[in-house]
Amino acid sequence: MAEGKWISGLKPGTPIADAAKLVLSERFAVVRHYLPLAASKPFEDVEYVHQLRVGTRRAGAALRAFADALPRKPLKATKAALRTIRRAAGDARDWDVFLAALPGAKTFSTAPAKPALDFLLGYSFGQRAAAQSRLTTAETETGGEFNTLSEALPERAREPDGAGAPANFGALAAQQLGALLGDLSASTEANPTEAHALHALRITAKRLRYAIEIFADCFPPLLKDTIYPAVERVQEVLGEVQDANVSIARIADIRAHASAVMPKQLTRVKKGLDGLAASLRTKVPAGKKAFTFWRKEWLEMMAALKLEVVASVVTA
Repeated sequence: MAEGKWISGLKPGTPIADAAKLVLSERFAVVRHYLPLAASKPFEDVEYVHQLRVGTRRAGAALRAFADALPRKPLKATKAALRTIRRAAGDARDWDVFLAALPGAKTFSTAPAKPALDFLLGYSFGQRAAAQSRLTTAETETGGEFNTLSEALPERAREPDGAGAPANFGALAAQQLGALLGDLSASTEANPTEAHALHALRITAKRLRYAIEIFADCFPPLLKDTIYPAVERVQEVLGEVQDANVSIARIADIRAHASAVMPKQLTRVKKGLDGLAASLRTKVPAGKKAFTFWRKEWLEMMAALKLEVVASVVTA
């Protein structure tokens, strides 16, 4: 099954209810496809869990985009079921990524550090197994409910009403992307440096990215060909920073537990754990430097984009 990144076949004049039905149906289908695979065959292909996690994020973005076109109670119930699945998939995926990175880490290339590699592989596999149990439980307890809700909800889409409601899909696209672009630019202009602020900016970029995938056909190619790759880039840059920070904290937690449970054995793995943490710490300033370059390019691009919009209005 395709990843289902881009939504096609919609025009600016498409009624919002029709657009909601199409987008939600496609996004939900991806989650329904990968959930049983991730729950029952996670080690046949690690992409099952990865695609489930991404699929739940895109489905969540679709629910946010069309929230005003959906009945409140079914919307709330679908969001809750999707959140349960997303969190379980995210937990499993995080341990997949951590496990995959361990064998290739340069830290473990020396003999004194190798005991830490064996220790971390065993510990991480245990955590991954526990995460898989939670994912299986989510599929068993929530999967059926999500399937029912996600099949019914698109059919209940309606035209938004009330003051200020967008007239069609194109108006909704302009409203939502304008707000998300503004949010990302404002966060970028603030020039965050702390880990929590950089992570918040990454989440803002992620929401913009998933919205672009829905609304791209309503705009000139610049959105898909230039702005979208820039948004992807900051996600990658800040994702590396976030992954490093999370892994550093994870190693500190593992070391604390090992110190409490088996203090004598900790000496065998201490060197490797410390070396891995030190290696990860070097990724944080490197990532922040890459963000600085991206920030400059993004703000220049947004300034040029504003000039293009002003020029088009003046000459219209």
